[in-house]
Amino acid sequence: MQARRGSEVAAQLGSYVKISNMTYLIVLAALALVPLLAITLLRVNGAIAFMSLCLGSVLVAYTSPDVEGVFNSFSASKNTLTTNQWVQLGLLVVPFLLTILFTRGSVKGSKRITNFLPALASGLLFALLAVPLFSASLQRHIEHQAVWHQLSNAQTGVILGGALFSLVFLLFTHRTRGHDEEGSKKKKHGKH
Repeated sequence: MQARRGSEVAAQLGSYVKISNMTYLIVLAALALVPLLAITLLRVNGAIAFMSLCLGSVLVAYTSPDVEGVFNSFSASKNTLTTNQWVQLGLLVVPFLLTILFTRGSVKGSKRITNFLPALASGLLFALLAVPLFSASLQRHIEHQAVWHQLSNAQTGVILGGALFSLVFLLFTHRTRGHDEEGSKKKKHGKH
């Protein structure tokens, strides 16, 4: 009787661990897919979104102690670890959100297809940059996922590929107004 009850408890615990692991896998997938879907569905320039995440990473690395100090001077709470995590997440996310807000609808026509690669790189980069800013407990659970190991092993490829795709996308899709206006003036006046 006792052995049977022990095996039932072990089975319940095993199913709890599977559900718990699935929850963290869903969190990791959402971290990568939500930015990808936002960029794709809102027709945001994926290259600029990728670069805004790079900017957010620089802000986290070089300004978070100063920004945290400002927040702590106005805050009654002395939980600096929590404040630091929120400040760092804010510094990472705000440039990305502003990019989505101000560049939505900027990718049209066939550019939407080529925009997928920078958008994918942006989603993967967001997951890579956000997870280390979470609480230690959440980090530990996510980092135990096999998908996280694969993603972190591909970190260099994600960053280099995203940078390359973004630069190529920006170079081939960006046209200055002055250049377009000069071309149309030459055609109107018959000059080639």
